[in-house]
Amino acid sequence: MKDKPHHWKDFEPWFRAWLILAPLVAWGSHFIVRNARLRLAQLRADSLDVPEPQGTWGYAAACTVAFTLLMVVLARVWVQSTPPEEGDNAGS
Repeated sequence: MKDKPHHWKDFEPWFRAWLILAPLVAWGSHFIVRNARLRLAQLRADSLDVPEPQGTWGYAAACTVAFTLLMVVLARVWVQSTPPEEGDNAGS
């Protein structure tokens, strides 16, 4: 069974959503992990004066890559399972 061809235009709403959500995922992942590691270090040292945790942006990058892969899979499944609308080729 051969897949029907799709235009890049079919994926445009998913790309727009990714452009908004990917930076939020990166920043949110960094923020959550940074704060959690900072609080744990403060509890361990029993002091508020602890060094900034390292490696939180690496974790944020890994989360963003995983989110991007998830969005690609979801977009591909959605576009393949959604029938083309009437008048799609009319040049809207």
